[in-house]
Amino acid sequence: MAIRFHHGWRLRYERSRPAAETPTPNFAALFPIRECDCAGESEDCETCGWQLTPRTTALLSTALSVLADQAFDDAARLGDQYLPDAHSTGWAVFDRLPPLTRSADHRWRRRMPRAFDDLADDLNKGRWPETTCTAEEMALHLAIEDAPTYLEDRLADDEHHTLPRHEDDYSWDACSDLLFQDHDVLMLFDASLAGIEAPGNPANQRLGAGDLRVDSWFEPFDNGVARNPQRGFRR
Repeated sequence: MAIRFHHGWRLRYERSRPAAETPTPNFAALFPIRECDCAGESEDCETCGWQLTPRTTALLSTALSVLADQAFDDAARLGDQYLPDAHSTGWAVFDRLPPLTRSADHRWRRRMPRAFDDLADDLNKGRWPETTCTAEEMALHLAIEDAPTYLEDRLADDEHHTLPRHEDDYSWDACSDLLFQDHDVLMLFDASLAGIEAPGNPANQRLGAGDLRVDSWFEPFDNGVARNPQRGFRR
């Protein structure tokens, strides 16, 4: 299932301010390139497997941080009001989410940017972005969609280009394949699958999709480690 999130004009930046006034993490040290003597000739070599590289990580971190700030701004403006439809203008994040989220309240919307921040924090501390709930899965899908745009406008002398190179740089399809347990949340964009968010829905049960209802988006997955509920909000 292919989903396009229509980032387009919005990402030609609301980049007018940095997502956070903090030093850029040393992604080269946090995600060191693995070298292997077999040079990819051994099919059984674990070292030669796909790598989440410093350059890929840097763009993902940027995308997540900017999306977090955009979502905080959206939440402040929207409050509890209903988001009319996906073609409404002036929003950066919430009109990119599945239709069933349009009636979410302000408290729910305040938690969505924290999902972006939590994943960015994973990367900034040298951890793979482990999605712990449905909201974080959606956040990571959006970040992977947006991340390539943050390479387009970088100047030749940008510090990003000093990061070590690797053949796995910017392999966004591999990110989509390997950073998720499944892509069930994307089914919520398909109008022909209306109702599949409910655990009692026959299609949901057949696919083992679990509870995708809005009220459950921030519930921790059973097979993962939950975030600290006392961690608070950046903004």
